[in-house]
Amino acid sequence: MMNKIVFFNHFHKGDLHTHKEFIRHIQSELPNVTFEYLHNNAAKLTAELGIPLIGTPEQLDKKEAFYLDEDALYINTWVGCNWDVFCKYGGINMNTLYEQWEEIVSQINDVFETKIKLHSDKEQYLPRIAYNAMNTTGVDNYVNSTVGVKKILFCNNVPQSNQSFSSEMREYILPFAEMYPDAHFICTNKFDTDGNKNILFTGDIIGPTQDGDLQEISYLSTYCDVIVGKNSGPYVFCETYDNYMDQNKTFLSFNTKHPDYEDIHETMSRDLVIKCNYTAVPIFNNQ
Repeated sequence: MMNKIVFFNHFHKGDLHTHKEFIRHIQSELPNVTFEYLHNNAAKLTAELGIPLIGTPEQLDKKEAFYLDEDALYINTWVGCNWDVFCKYGGINMNTLYEQWEEIVSQINDVFETKIKLHSDKEQYLPRIAYNAMNTTGVDNYVNSTVGVKKILFCNNVPQSNQSFSSEMREYILPFAEMYPDAHFICTNKFDTDGNKNILFTGDIIGPTQDGDLQEISYLSTYCDVIVGKNSGPYVFCETYDNYMDQNKTFLSFNTKHPDYEDIHETMSRDLVIKCNYTAVPIFNNQ
């Protein structure tokens, strides 16, 4: 009797982050099934799931949603392999992910003869990160020494998949830092600050890490009043359940505007019931 599921994903860190709660649900429904993962990123990004990273998925077709052999069911967690669903909802958002995982659950039910159903409350599938399993000393020291200081996090990295403009946002951050000298403007990518002491960088706060610091940036974001980003990389890791449900937190996301839609569809906040103040700003030029 088959008792193994192997998840695989050929793409980036954000792809692993956005699917975690769906995987946790499947794990809870199948306690006697062995789970493994194939992806090209650091093991730490999926370690909290308790699923071993057994290698990379190059031997599997990135466009195929499922593989089945005598030993395991292979499940592609990349949303792009469900292209019809991706197009139906205008890109990556919780509607797209939810329907993708409805199809995955249906396949699992067929193979394992189960009756798993997704929760109707889509907000439950917003990502969570086990911060207590991380080294948070650098962030904790910074937060404890800056009580009462307004903190604005700028995820000013260059997007890898044209989600937004490529600018490091220096031309926007510098004037605001001068206008509000008592606030801290914390940036993920370094640039010349022209001597502004209230412009800080996540790498300096967090300190050295192994295999990137996206999860640590996410932890830092829980203490920030405003999170500004480009629907990519560090910003995506800040789009967690806890941040979305924080009524005192503000998100500002600069998203590529698809010409076929009047509204911005490719944002995780779309159609969800959340408590934070969330604004998506359309971008028509990626430069």
